[in-house]
Amino acid sequence: MPDPAWWKSLELITGYTYIAALNFHGLVNETLPPSIARELRRVYFSAISWIDSLVSVVLNELERLGLSNDTVVSLLGDHGYHLGEHGIWTKHTNFEVATHAPMMVRIPGLTDNGIITDRLVEFVDLFPTLVGAVGLPPVPVCPENSQNMLTCTEGVSFMPLFHNATITWKPTVFSQYPRTMQHVPIMGYSLRSDRYRYTEWVAFSYRTHKPDWTRNYGTELYDHQTDPDENYNMASDQAFADLVRSLSTRLHASWRQASPSTQASPSINNPSIVG
Repeated sequence: MPDPAWWKSLELITGYTYIAALNFHGLVNETLPPSIARELRRVYFSAISWIDSLVSVVLNELERLGLSNDTVVSLLGDHGYHLGEHGIWTKHTNFEVATHAPMMVRIPGLTDNGIITDRLVEFVDLFPTLVGAVGLPPVPVCPENSQNMLTCTEGVSFMPLFHNATITWKPTVFSQYPRTMQHVPIMGYSLRSDRYRYTEWVAFSYRTHKPDWTRNYGTELYDHQTDPDENYNMASDQAFADLVRSLSTRLHASWRQASPSTQASPSINNPSIVG
């Protein structure tokens, strides 16, 4: 594992005095006592159960107000969460457990019987999806320089997935997270395909907001078919050199080269949005 991939769980250490009192520093191969880990997980799961219960409160209130049949509801969590996986706690990584997060959309007339898809979508896709769901004109794609654009999107409406959850869709999705190494700002750019996660940690300019792909501080490659927990980094294994080159090209090309072949955005009749 390259050094930038690691996170010292600082939120946990600085936010909870009893964790700091354990002399826990969040170092590689340093773990919390099992009893503390169980307690932290119990509290987290309790919070999740509470949020789950509130979903029904919202939906029941929409029903009571007579708005259930013409209101789109979206639910998402802004990130995943480490609960000790890799010895890490909280969220500040590019590992699957931190970047894979809930996103659900309820659209009257389309999702009444439930729809589940394993196609790849991203949070940037939610905005154009909600726009399409309520029958508004599509949001334009952001140009390379979007500073003069009033409204644009880097996402793609996934409305077609509500009609066919198995159609060909995005081949890759992306995430990123910043680090500082030896006073040098770097950015971890991560690509997720249906099988692999590939990440490059490279120098980053906050002046131009662009990476320098030539200054690499670490590379990661995980095969989710054989290693869904991302414990075996294959990036330096010569047996996967061709795969690394291919995924690196796709990562550098970024989201503009990763749109699905189907772009249609069917909608329903102008419902309102709760999100």
